Amino acid sequence: MKQISFPIPSYDEWKQEVEKSLKGKPFDRLYATTYEQIQLKPIYTRADLEGVPIEQYPGFPSYVRGTEVEGYIKKGWEVSQQCEASAPERWNELMKHQLERGQTEIHVVLPKLKFVVQTIEQIKTMFSNISLENYSLRIDTGACAFPFLPLFVAYIEESGQPLSRMRGTIGMDPLHSLTITGKLPMPLSTLYDVMADVTTWAKTHMPHVKTILVHADPYHNGGGNAIQQLAFAFASAVEYINECLERGLTIDDVANRIDFSFPVGSHFFMEISKLRAARLIWSNIVQAFGGSEQAQKLSIHARTSYFTKTVYDPYVNMLRATTEAFAAIVGGANSLHVSPFNEPFATEDEFAERIARNTQLILLEEAHIGKVIDPAGGSYYVETLTAQLAEEAWKLFQQVEAQGGMTKALQCGFVQKEIENIAKQREQHVKARKEKIVGTNVYANIAEPSAPKHTYTSYGSNHTYIDVKTMEEALSLVKRRAIAQHVIHEKESMTIVAPIRQWRLSEPFEQLRKASERHAETSGQRPTVHLVNLGSIPKHKTRADFMTGFFEAGGFTVVKNDGYMTIEEAVNGILETNGTHYIICGTDDDYVDAVPHIVRQVKTEKSDVRIYVAGKLPSHIEATFMEAGVNGFIHIGSNCYDTIFAFMKDMGVNVDGEN
Repeated sequence: MKQISFPIPSYDEWKQEVEKSLKGKPFDRLYATTYEQIQLKPIYTRADLEGVPIEQYPGFPSYVRGTEVEGYIKKGWEVSQQCEASAPERWNELMKHQLERGQTEIHVVLPKLKFVVQTIEQIKTMFSNISLENYSLRIDTGACAFPFLPLFVAYIEESGQPLSRMRGTIGMDPLHSLTITGKLPMPLSTLYDVMADVTTWAKTHMPHVKTILVHADPYHNGGGNAIQQLAFAFASAVEYINECLERGLTIDDVANRIDFSFPVGSHFFMEISKLRAARLIWSNIVQAFGGSEQAQKLSIHARTSYFTKTVYDPYVNMLRATTEAFAAIVGGANSLHVSPFNEPFATEDEFAERIARNTQLILLEEAHIGKVIDPAGGSYYVETLTAQLAEEAWKLFQQVEAQGGMTKALQCGFVQKEIENIAKQREQHVKARKEKIVGTNVYANIAEPSAPKHTYTSYGSNHTYIDVKTMEEALSLVKRRAIAQHVIHEKESMTIVAPIRQWRLSEPFEQLRKASERHAETSGQRPTVHLVNLGSIPKHKTRADFMTGFFEAGGFTVVKNDGYMTIEEAVNGILETNGTHYIICGTDDDYVDAVPHIVRQVKTEKSDVRIYVAGKLPSHIEATFMEAGVNGFIHIGSNCYDTIFAFMKDMGVNVDGEN
């Protein structure tokens, strides 16, 4: 057997076999175009990689295959579950609980805490009985490192722990706050002064701690595609580099202390390729600045997507988070946060937190994903997609640079417009169910309990700042037990931009479902449509099932029947019910004679009834039906959201809000 090899089929041979299996359907249907305007092919071969430089080994520039030669084999990714709480004592309790159960990185996003960190006493409470030198740190300070970093440093020194042993990230990202809220707590130039000073200070005192964060989240959660996430994240990073260089740092000083955070969405191979392309782009950028090979190594924190999660059927979010976490790890993330299934409605839930944490522990301990170095490496598909993403992201990055950098591009609205263009496409595809969301716009379960109200917590909403620019001055104030206060700056010195709308893909249909629930509370029943099924079950079932799923996506009650055998039965069935909207379901052949008679007879008795037909028919038949009184046609090409919205308006349902 060792001497026998199987012949490799040619592309043409493969295509011929596929065309046979398609049974007359066009081969072109196997191609798909992504939101990045990249055409995905049904098969990739070695020919697709012609002209694409492929790295042979991980751990070498341009680090597409990873920054470590042995991948995760010697050291796995950091299990970095974000911890939120309403008080310092509760945060300490939750953090210790997570660390005892497999978490390896202390992770907190300060602007998302429900309390404001202003004193050393609060820091002491938060980190009580936690040996900081034993864990990696991931502390997102929001727009500014002050006041947290000085407070934290003072606490470490007072507790006798060595600053030099701290590792991880305590980072600020002012452009992240700017893109989400549209404003900053102080002038951007002041924030860059702080960024440069803190980075210089950390180089000496905390050499293993990164001080600058770059988030791609605002672009992802705004609906942007992978190219936009890459381009705008790196444009932000380059602005940070330039500002720090102007303030006396070197490229290695800055690049080694930047940490990137990328959300990972539902397009499995696109997300893997996105993280691989990110390492390639970063290596090229730092190399262009004259940075060392070490500085070219990109540090990636990944988090499963907020954008893809749903309020309804929320347990499905566990499955979404699992595939997203898998993609993040295959893509080579250095640390990972798996969001709990209840993230859209953000209630504290130990069960949800445990499942999220154990999701990545199972991938690590039971699935042994870390035992394979760069499993995507060498895949014709992934390598091609990686190269395409990197090339297109570089072009968009250059457009931002041509406008004077990220801040200028935000101020003139370029970034917002680019994101909104893709967001509108995605929203329309969801509404038309071209992009499917299981449990929301397809396979909805209207029997589940009403969903909790969801709120999106913006960054920078509850933070305070010390009005100083240097770490030494801040430390001096902190050691004298100064309390951080809000700082008011003159408006003319502030940077203000149009914020990028943060939303989730399922929100349009969640709006409809909530409207249906409110209607049930006030009127005693959900909005209702009645199916008028013609003939035996095999004749109407396909269209009846489609209509049921179609309207249940909006929270409607769908009243069904086993099928009317005669026109008279169908007419009587309609007249004997109290419905307002009816949908005839059957075969095209049965429609020709039955529909005009049913509609005319019903509307003679009940003129205000609305009757629709399921299916797309030839235009001349549709015209005949409309003359008979049919109100419209609903089929696979119909916009599901718009149709349901119109039905609700007809029924007097308040779709727009609670008031």
